Amino acid sequence: MKVLLIKPLNPTGSGYTTKFGFLPTPLGLEDLAGEARVVGIKDVKIVDMEADELTLNEMVAYIDRWRPDVIGITLHATAAHSFSQQLATQVKSIYNPLIVAGGHQATFVPNQLLDNGFDVIVLGEGDETFREILKHYKDGIDFDNIPGIVFKRNGRKFRTKKRELIDDLDSLPIPAFDLVEPEKYTFKVFGEGSVATLETSRGCPYACDFCSVTPTWGNKWRNKSNERIMEELRIIKQLGYKWVFFTDDIFIVYPNVKQREDLFNRIIEEDLGLKFIVQMRADVTAKNPDLIKKAAQAGLTIAFLGIESGSEEVLKAMHKGIITDSSIRAVKVLEENNVVVLGGMMLGAPYERISDIRKTIKFSRILARAGIDAIQFSTYTPLPGTRIFLDSLRNKKIFTLDWSRYDILTPVAITKVNPAIIQALTAYAYYTFYIYKWLHDRLHSIRAVGFKDQIMLNAQKFILRMMPSYVKDILRLPSDVIKTALLYRNGLKHMDFDQTTVNELLNDSSQIVYKETGTKNPYFKIKNQ
Repeated sequence: MKVLLIKPLNPTGSGYTTKFGFLPTPLGLEDLAGEARVVGIKDVKIVDMEADELTLNEMVAYIDRWRPDVIGITLHATAAHSFSQQLATQVKSIYNPLIVAGGHQATFVPNQLLDNGFDVIVLGEGDETFREILKHYKDGIDFDNIPGIVFKRNGRKFRTKKRELIDDLDSLPIPAFDLVEPEKYTFKVFGEGSVATLETSRGCPYACDFCSVTPTWGNKWRNKSNERIMEELRIIKQLGYKWVFFTDDIFIVYPNVKQREDLFNRIIEEDLGLKFIVQMRADVTAKNPDLIKKAAQAGLTIAFLGIESGSEEVLKAMHKGIITDSSIRAVKVLEENNVVVLGGMMLGAPYERISDIRKTIKFSRILARAGIDAIQFSTYTPLPGTRIFLDSLRNKKIFTLDWSRYDILTPVAITKVNPAIIQALTAYAYYTFYIYKWLHDRLHSIRAVGFKDQIMLNAQKFILRMMPSYVKDILRLPSDVIKTALLYRNGLKHMDFDQTTVNELLNDSSQIVYKETGTKNPYFKIKNQ
């Protein structure tokens, strides 16, 4: 039996790839390929359409030539929804493989996909589920007793019982790291060397209202042992990777501080020579400077902080659980340890006022003075599965269900501030931040030291090379803003989403959600002690 695993294109492009040249390996597909090997399937391939630079027609032609028995498509990016449907439909017009979808978007809109070429949708955590699908299909057994799927048989749809989360992540097979070519996965803005993706934990103990991670992976935090993490790091090093992106939504949480300290000690002792990219919480970072120092010694080179807003009121409404002072302190702690600091901020929350947007833009300048190196401004987007999506859909606060616009760069929701203005201000905030940062550092003769100095020089060269692309984006901005304004006006005027579709989305988005504990979360209690 032949299995093909595909990461589809996002038609609007990934902001991290287009702006920073950041393209890490498709770990989710490597995980699934590992599961296929456990079942005894040796003929497994991974195709990353972005890395391989394949068009829709080229992908279909590839499939037609190889004729896999099972095709798995990962659908984490909501904006890739329509593209994936086109791909599945075109393949089905040629022959009839089993086509399976998984990921955040697939989890929360399974019925739409089943109506457009897909046979099985995996809900939530997909490792064990995909393994069972392959085994059942290989042995000719029906899917009725596989938990955590929605599937179609003889034109009818069936949803099986909910699958429990995997407690022991060490029990999962080693990802098939060898099935992709390292040289295709880069972080060009910061220099040469390929980037592997590695997972050390799953779940998030927090409950931000805009995030689909907690509904999908659960509020329960689960981790791999340090022995297992070290085993995977050694394999990645042997394959020639220079960078490791730890894909954990929060790399350090309060319950794993001691475990992380032990991990850093092991990495230092083995002298792996790998550079690490992690996602961090500002409050945990600010309160653990000694741990950050050890992390930097172990190879922590780039840290991404989810800062989100400069307005305390907005942060509270988001259930973010941090304050602006924490972000400033976190930036300074990372800067003191010569770590490149990237920040994520967003504009356009439904409860955000123009004064809040001004605070966020102003706060980005404060962070620049504190030492932050880069900020990615995105648009607050009600992604399927999130609380804000359910609320917005119920209360008719979404003006389009065109999934291609759900790219966290383009407004889709009705907000206090006109969405077209939000789109323009997001671009303004993004480009003027870098002008401000450049001027501030030169006026104050601020320059990175050591290895960070080389990284920042590489970043300057990359930005200069990308300048024509940035200019094109700026020139295209007026027409993009006008399109948003027209779509918004149309949406307000008609608001004629098919009620059957709305009810189906509400049902799909609410069935898989793992229980959230919000402010009753025990980790918040630990944090505040």
